[in-house]
Amino acid sequence: MAYNIFLIRHAKTQANFERRYTGSADEPLVEAGISELREKIESVCYPVVDRVYVSPMKRCEHTARLIYPHLPLTVVPGFAEYNFGDFEGKTYGELKDNPAYEKWIGSGGLDKSPGGEDMESYKKRCCLAFEQVLVEIKELGIANTALVVHGGTIMAIMEKHVPGEKGFYDWQVPNCGWHELVFLL
Repeated sequence: MAYNIFLIRHAKTQANFERRYTGSADEPLVEAGISELREKIESVCYPVVDRVYVSPMKRCEHTARLIYPHLPLTVVPGFAEYNFGDFEGKTYGELKDNPAYEKWIGSGGLDKSPGGEDMESYKKRCCLAFEQVLVEIKELGIANTALVVHGGTIMAIMEKHVPGEKGFYDWQVPNCGWHELVFLL
């Protein structure tokens, strides 16, 4: 049986519009982000699914409720966004002269962010949560599933589960955008 999994990035928050690092901050969507999402919903942009899994963050839950108002949401803590630690809520302009930030950027974001988490642990957390969802949808026989999550969560899953030479950052997806994975389980 084929299992279609749609990884959808949440609509925009104020921090997204301001290009701030937002991971563990539980920001809500803003009206401009909701308007963009509604335009996509009205253009029938999103696939029909039987089950929806979400990050525990407000921005993902709200996005999922707008796209799939008649489906229950299953919250998956492992899908929470990367914790940027001391960089949380700041912009590149505010951080560019910070030696710790320069070091973190120099590592390609692989080093642990001060007060936050390291990228490898983050990726493992996201992928473990995803693999648990795969087991569940196979057991339940759910053919079409949506995950409404964060950009980083999507990049971690795509990097691991799509063969080829694309790296983590090659899988960036805009707010309200999505990627599809198909598994024959």
